[in-house]
Parts: sequence; structure tokens; C-alpha cells
Amino acid sequence: MIRQIVHSLSARLLGVFLITSIVYGVASRYTFDVVWGTGYLSEVVGGHMALYIDYVLEDIGNPPRIERAEAIVRKVPMDVMLRGPGIDWASSPGFPPLEEIPFRRSQGLLRSGGKDGAGWAQMVQITEFARHHRRSFVRISDGDYQIIFAAPKFADTPQADLTTPIIGVLAIIVLAGCYFSVRWLVRPIRWIQEGAARIGQGDLSYRIPTTRRDDLGELAADINRMADDVGQMLEAKRQLLLAISHELRSPLTRAKVALEFLDDEGIKANLMQDIREMERLIADLLESERLNTRHSKLQLGTFDLGELVANVLEEEFAGHAGQLRLERPATALPLEGDAARLRLLVRNLVENGLRYTPADGQPVEVRVAASRGCGVAEGACEIHVRDHGRGMSAHDLARVTQPFYRADPARSRATGGLGLGLYLCRRIAEAHGGSLLLSSELGKGTEVSVQLPRRPPA
Repeated sequence: MIRQIVHSLSARLLGVFLITSIVYGVASRYTFDVVWGTGYLSEVVGGHMALYIDYVLEDIGNPPRIERAEAIVRKVPMDVMLRGPGIDWASSPGFPPLEEIPFRRSQGLLRSGGKDGAGWAQMVQITEFARHHRRSFVRISDGDYQIIFAAPKFADTPQADLTTPIIGVLAIIVLAGCYFSVRWLVRPIRWIQEGAARIGQGDLSYRIPTTRRDDLGELAADINRMADDVGQMLEAKRQLLLAISHELRSPLTRAKVALEFLDDEGIKANLMQDIREMERLIADLLESERLNTRHSKLQLGTFDLGELVANVLEEEFAGHAGQLRLERPATALPLEGDAARLRLLVRNLVENGLRYTPADGQPVEVRVAASRGCGVAEGACEIHVRDHGRGMSAHDLARVTQPFYRADPARSRATGGLGLGLYLCRRIAEAHGGSLLLSSELGKGTEVSVQLPRRPPA
């Protein structure tokens, strides 16, 4: 969760906004301090404050007169306290002890007045300010006497200080607004990411929503156009292969008929073998393209998978009985699938195993079983074919199920087939809702594992 937040573009943009606002706030505060301490603003504020203090002192007098203080209390919503030699009076008994009130001078005004040598600086020096129990206090020292003002009056209930909660709520609202705005701005990135993943997995019909006309909208449109172009190129390639495959059938048939009139049996046998390989290549091409189309349908039936594999070995590989070892469960493994295509899958896998296993090597192991952890009546079935040949490198292992891929770049007949067998097996397994996995190690052989659900997806 934390890793996702850290790597989220929305969170990063929000972090940039926060850092920018903090820097702006610090810079604004510093600028205000500079202006307040050295500029015209402090002079104006200091001068007016000194003038007001002078009026108060002149009005109350020295020593302070209680009747003048009472007149001020009646006119202004504040309480007054007078302290000094021979006088200790307060307009309200609610005044707290002065020792509890944290009075302080205005350091900014003092610095400004001290630098400029202003005449109002003396008045500012005798004035102190404090905030205590949600009330504001001002203390003016006039010789031996002190005049303390408190607002609001102690008879009145002070208003709650909502500054901090209001700032907090506003901050949350601003942050939430920024967050959802950023999420809205970067929402197309999530669509683009999903679309790129689906297109990369081969779903070339998927299109990214293009509801925006900004840079991200243009990027989504470009990716959609790219998917269109790739789909058209692949479709053209597919149609070319299908056309060639169909067109080759007629000349191959004529060639087989012509071979019957050839007298040399050796040449006739070699040419017939070549023709059969071409016919099989054409059949595999057509079958793979049928499996690639969305409208292809499996000819489903229910059968015992173990019995099907045993029949393929008995019928197709009777001459290799000593090179094959079959392991199947004693009980039936009922499976619903396309029997003809699964027979083709088993035949291709066993042919590959025999091709790459030395004649004097260990037999090819064919194992049929239910998936581990699943009962016989549920779960999935597995087919494992293991040879003890030369194995494959990691580079070849990642590409061997691609069409026409051959580990032997020379593509010699002695070193392998046509490069369609494993690709066709993978497509058959996927058409049944299953999967095909390979594991191999150079010098130790290769194992192909096919997992098939008991019932293909609808």
C-alpha cells in the first residue's frame, strides 16, 4: 500500500503542490517580516500605536483617575485595571493575577523603532501585549503606574478561538480538492496503462477511452491508432498464410499423383516424405489459424483423458514402444474437451520428445494425472511429457512456443520439425482454458506440462 502511494503519480503531484505551498508560505512570512521590520508598514503601525497610547495616558492621567477609567469602560467593550502607589482598582473582579499573564513587547516594532530612531519608539517600549484564556491584554507602564486593558469584558463570554479548526478544515478542503483534481487529470494514465497491458497481451480489439483533448488524450489516440495498424498487419499476414496454405494443396495433390508413375523407389520415397511434411505444415497452419479466430468452436465430448493418451501412444507410436513409458492413474480421469485436437496435442509433444531423445537414451516419460490438491471429480487434469535429450537454453525456452521458432538457426531436418508443434499445442491448451508450461536445462532434457480444466470455459 505504502509502495503504491509512493510510486503513484497523483501522490507525487500532490506532494509537489504541498512543497510549493510550504515554500511559498515560508517565503511570504520572511517577506512580511522584512517589510514589517524595515519598511513603511512598521512605521505607520508604530506611529498610530504611539499616538493612541499617548491619548490614553493623557485621558487617564498620572496618577491614574478611576473616574476616567470607568468612563472608558462604559464606552469601550473592555475592562481596565489600575495598579501603582496608592491605587489598586479593577473594573471587574475577574482579572487574573498579573503574574499569570505572559506579557511581551512587540519585538518587530522595537527593532524597527530602534533602527530608525523614531520618536514613537519610546511609547512602544512601555507597552506590552498578551493572550491569556481567550482574552487579549495590553499593559502600559507610565512611571510607577500600570494600566491594564482586557478584551472582551470578563462579564462577557469570550468567543471560541476557531482560527486553528477553520485553518485545518480549509487545509483539508484544499488538499482534497487538489487530490481529486490531480486524480481527474491523471485518470487517462490509468486507462492508458490498462490499454497498453491488454494490447500487449494480444487483445488488439481493445481501445483506450479518448474523452480528453489534452496531451494524454492525444497519447491514448496514438496508441489506439498503433493497435489498429498492428492488427491490420497481423491480419494481412494471417490472410497471406491462409491463402498460401490453401493454394498449395492442389499442386501437392498433383505432385503425389505424378510420383506414382516414378520408377525409382528411393527417389519416390524421399519426395513423398517431403510432400507429407508440406501437407502437415499446411494442416498445422490451418489448424492454428482456426484456433486463433474468436469464432472457432471446440467439438466437445466427454472421455477418459488417460485412455485417450494411451490410445495415441498405441496407434501413433507403435514402433517406439521401447522408447516410451506411460504413467496413468488406475481410475478414470473424465474430461470434457475436443478429443481430436487433444490427440494432436499429445502426438506433437511425444514426437518432440522422441526427436530429441537419443536412441540409446532413457525412454520418454508420459504421465497423466489429476492436479495436486484436487480430487478426481474436480479441479484439473495434467499431461506431462519429459525427454532426456540435450535440453534448451533460457533464451530458447522463452521463445519455443512462438510460431516457426527453431532453436537450430540452420533449420536442418535432422535437428527438428517445422517450428509449429509447440505453438499449436499451446493454442490447443489455451482453447480449452488451460495452459502449457516448459521447464528445461541444458544437458538434462525438457519437460512439457499441460494443465486442462475438467470443463472448458463457456
